[in-house]
Amino acid sequence: QIDEQLLRRRAEHNDMCLSTLKEISLHQQDLEGINRTLSRLCPELEILYLQHNIIAKIENLRRLKDLDYLNMALNNVTKIEGLERNEKLRKLDFTVNFIDVDGLLSVESLRVNLNLEELHLIGNPCTEFEGYRLFVIGTLPQLKRLDGNQITATERILAAQQLDAIRARLVVAARDRVRARGGDPALVDAPPLPAPPADGGGGDESDEELEDYMYGWSPEIRVADYKREQRRKEKQQREERERERERDPHKAMMEDLAANRQLLRPDGTARQVNDGRWPFRVEEDGHGNVVVAVAFPRFLDTSLLDLDVQPTYVRVTMRRPEKDEKVIQLVLPGEVRTSDCAAQRSQSTGELVITCPLVTWAPPPRTAAAAA
Repeated sequence: QIDEQLLRRRAEHNDMCLSTLKEISLHQQDLEGINRTLSRLCPELEILYLQHNIIAKIENLRRLKDLDYLNMALNNVTKIEGLERNEKLRKLDFTVNFIDVDGLLSVESLRVNLNLEELHLIGNPCTEFEGYRLFVIGTLPQLKRLDGNQITATERILAAQQLDAIRARLVVAARDRVRARGGDPALVDAPPLPAPPADGGGGDESDEELEDYMYGWSPEIRVADYKREQRRKEKQQREERERERERDPHKAMMEDLAANRQLLRPDGTARQVNDGRWPFRVEEDGHGNVVVAVAFPRFLDTSLLDLDVQPTYVRVTMRRPEKDEKVIQLVLPGEVRTSDCAAQRSQSTGELVITCPLVTWAPPPRTAAAAA
């Protein structure tokens, strides 16, 4: 699925900064769906490549108000939906999906996308319907290109004249197709119904057994191929990890130690840890505060640092995409008030300074000389 780690890895061209990211390519990532993480972390996206995955439904894109180009080629999409709020959408690519004649009616949802100029549906079963091109042109008069070909004035005139007749034939063909698949033909061209609850599975048949009942080319076949490829990759990765551990026993031992490491002792007290060997200092400022300073690299993204202040220790975890996390944990000289702590990072040096007020502190007595 889409997560922050994947997005940052694919945003290297933007210094892994997601909030200002304009373009991202998530093709061939074995994605099964589009979750809300994408629009929440990348609200300014203009170009989104999602081709060559197994995404079955277009969803959770409504917050991408600046989306200009969406590429969904080579997925499992059966209908066009969920794009009504993407007002700036200019180009859509659904090449080689599974949009059949019943799904062709869903192009009507794009009427509100007034800036849409280019649409690609080539490779979908719906393109075999007689009158397909004229139906799309008549339904979406704002289009300039369809399947890579310029829309001519003659086609626009014919589409306007024949749209009603073509749509009537399309509804009949769509109902026949739905009936042939065992569905309810009355639902074709009917108001949308609430989506049924997702099937939680629970069957005893394995993926291999289910594949025996599949034939031809369908979304189910593509999902089965994906799962089979996933199993192959996971097996290959496990075997490669085992070979690496056999080649380097010392590295394997260190990995085991890191995986089983306990940051707290059995009695609950914190251990002193500094995985990154970063320079640090822990000192009292003489005004009732403990000051903790850690010299992180200047160009390290602050969003990769997770800070956790406890009454007796401070822990900072540096998250590293595709690598193990690094932790620095420092024991404090006294108990602090965690709710009143403050943290600030220097933009010039990268140093992180954490100020923690002590729970109990009394100012030092004034000397006679100071009183005089």
